[in-house]
Amino acid sequence: MKLAKYYIPDISLSQSIELVKIIFNDKISSDEALATKLNHKTTNSGGFIMKLVTLRQLGLIQSGIKGIKLTKLGEKIARPVGEEIKQAYNEMVSHVPILAELKKKFHSKTPDKDGMLLALIDLTSLDRSKLDVEVPKIQKLYIDALKYMPSTLEVVSDVGGEMMIPNAEGEFTEIKIKDLYLRIPRDLESINRAEKMLHAERELLEEERKSKKK
Repeated sequence: MKLAKYYIPDISLSQSIELVKIIFNDKISSDEALATKLNHKTTNSGGFIMKLVTLRQLGLIQSGIKGIKLTKLGEKIARPVGEEIKQAYNEMVSHVPILAELKKKFHSKTPDKDGMLLALIDLTSLDRSKLDVEVPKIQKLYIDALKYMPSTLEVVSDVGGEMMIPNAEGEFTEIKIKDLYLRIPRDLESINRAEKMLHAERELLEEERKSKKK
């Protein structure tokens, strides 16, 4: 399902994780085998198709004429090694941008129905009557997703609307400048690469501006 530009999963992240573990543990490699395992009468069942679509959207499986196969992310979630599960959850959640947007609005609070409705109106600009029907589902989805979303530390800088926020695990830094949002792995190599890319883009824009003035 989509609300404006945002994709909304048809099943919760917890349900998706459970399905990935079933695929891994039972060595399932076909739609038919998975449908049977989940007690669906046919692979054309609406409920079954929604599950497959969600797993694909979350980047957990590849599926098609060759059957079902877990992605690298799916394998990490089904059979994590060491501390990689935190990074895997972060990556899974990143496939659903509306969750991060809601987290920015609610922080650590659990939204009530009215709070969720107002947040969705602000994010999607859709009519209240359309969103009213979807609020309970999205509220339930968001509360479940909080288990897999890292909390953030306090803002370390906030000058003129510019913010840098490292996440709790210290794996990423989020940079917010007005309408700009940038998320960079928190290590020197990634920051150096980002600086080079931004510098190259700046030089290109400056050259374009000079050409327009001629």
